Formats: sequence, C-alpha cells, structure tokens
Amino acid sequence: MKICRTFLFLLFAVLLSSSVSAQVTNFDVTFFTPLPEIDIAALYSSKDISSVQKVFQVSILPDNIDVVLHGEISWTDIGKTSAQWIYNFTTRPFKSTTFYNTDLGGNSFIKIAQQTTNTDVIKDLIQRYGKPVGRFDFTLTLRDPSGAEFTRTDYLEFTNPTQSFTIGTPQPGEEFQPGNILIQWSAVPSADHYEVKINELKSHRKSFEEALNSGNPYYNNGKIENSITSIQLSEKDFTRPIEAGKEYVVQVVAVIKLATGNRKLPSEIINFRTAGFYDANKIAIKNELMTLTSLPGFSTFASVFSDQNLVIDRLVDEKGNPISQDELRNLLNYFNANPDVVIRTLFIYNNNQ
Repeated sequence: MKICRTFLFLLFAVLLSSSVSAQVTNFDVTFFTPLPEIDIAALYSSKDISSVQKVFQVSILPDNIDVVLHGEISWTDIGKTSAQWIYNFTTRPFKSTTFYNTDLGGNSFIKIAQQTTNTDVIKDLIQRYGKPVGRFDFTLTLRDPSGAEFTRTDYLEFTNPTQSFTIGTPQPGEEFQPGNILIQWSAVPSADHYEVKINELKSHRKSFEEALNSGNPYYNNGKIENSITSIQLSEKDFTRPIEAGKEYVVQVVAVIKLATGNRKLPSEIINFRTAGFYDANKIAIKNELMTLTSLPGFSTFASVFSDQNLVIDRLVDEKGNPISQDELRNLLNYFNANPDVVIRTLFIYNNNQ
C-alpha cells in the first residue's frame, strides 16, 4: 500500500510532568492511501473532529507519557498557488499511545480543548465541490515533558474520485451469452461495500440512467464485500432472468461510510447485450413494418415482409441517412394513427442497398 503522510498533522504541546526524564522516542503518522474521499465535516465540527472513516494512524513511543496535541490544516484550491488555513485544534492532556483519527474528540480518551475554524473558506470549499478537493497541507509539532520538540509537515491531494472508478467488464455494447456475464470493476480504497444494479434498456429514447432506474431492476444487490471486485451473474439471484436478444445497462456503486452518512461513488453506466440481440432486432423491425395494416397498398408489404428469408440490415431515410429503430417506430405509429396522410405505398427493390 502506498503511504502518504498527510491530512491531520498534530502538534503536541508540553505538559509539565513530575517525571522530567520522560521523553518521546518515536512519533509517526501513517495515512491509508490512496483515499477516494474524506468527510470534510470532520475538519470543522464544533465539538468533534473524529470521523467514522479511518484516515490515518498515529504512533507515539513510549506509551503513557503525558502529551498535548495541536494540529493545523490549510487548503490550496485546484489551479491556485496560495494556501488558506481552514482549521486548527488543541487537545487536552492524554497518555501517549497508538491511535487512529477516529479516536480524536467526542467520547474518546483524547479530548479537544480548543479549536478554530475558518468558516468562510470552509463554506467556499463546500459550495464549489461539496467534498475535499485540491491540496491539504498539515503541520504537526510534538513536545514531550523533557522539552524536546518535533515538527512534521506534509500534504494530501484530492481530485475527482469518480475519474478512477471504472467498470472494466463489460465494455460498452459488448455481447454475452445470458449464462456467462461477468461484471468487473476497479477497487475503491476505503469502500465499505459495493452495490451493483442492472436493468433492461428497452428503448434508446431513454438515457442509460433513466433505463437503470425505471421499473423493477433485474438485479439490485445491496451489499457486495469490499474485497470483491467482480461477480458472475449466473451465480446471483435475479428478480427475473436475463434473457437472450436483449440490451441491458449496469452500474457499480462504491459505498464509503463517513461521519455525515454513507457517501456513494457511482461508476459510469455501461450497456451490454445478450446473444441473439441483433437477430431479435431484425425480427422486431419486420414485425413493426407488418403493423401497417391501415395503409393503402399494404398487401404488397405483407407479402414482402412475410418472407422468412428476408433480412433487414439497416434503415435509411429518403436521403440515405441512417435512422434508428426508434425513429422508424415513431414514424409507423404516426402513419397508423393518421392513415389519411398517406397517399400511396410503394415497395422498391434495390439490389445495391
């Protein structure tokens, strides 16, 4: 795991002790990176800077030395060069040990004595991004009862986490056998679990998102372990079976637990098809053309499209421009509803088309 020492650097202030010889021999901060997102509320809460999400670990040796902790954080927006301080804090005296950021404040053994928040900068950050984005610099200084002082500085950078969360399989438009569909995605560090949702794409007049969220999804798993980044759909329970000759959409969501609630990072929505899709499409086109029962000259169409050997490879308009099946369907629906606009119907066979 790549380790980056940044985010909440803590300054230990001196606490006079009866034992002047007590000294800190080791002070280390380890961040669990790469982190897709941090709960910004943990930086400016008035009573508690702890977060449900574990971000870093602090190690102080030896144990049981009385210490005080002070931390300062500054923020540099993307594309800027100057930093703005956003938060600082000081703890009450506590015994040195190894702990996580989740042990700071609240009901933990480490209490916050004083804190100051730059609310204007925090509001600006939230209004722009809604989450930590940019560079965060941290300063930590430790003093032990002997008067020794140690200072550390480092930084952590955040970009848009969704850019790195992708579905590897299926590729857009990929075709599978109904019983052999693999969904695979990139891992998201700090994800508590994943959710996978699959639904049928019945019409391209709908967006992928509309299709995904319409009706009763074929698959809507509420929790897949964070150690799992692929599933074989044949091994899962569906509300109804995946069928041949159809098109579907799938999305994977990484769920991260934060102090303010669960944060969901969605992947892009990918479409895929099951074997027989193109054959089924061609049959559907022929069937839709056969609905022209009310049009003049329909008998010619009926005899042509009833030919089992007829294959429709593409649809074009009068200028030779491709049209979609949805556009054809809309046109046929209009003609059936308004047969009086049709003067006559002709079938022209062109061997070059």
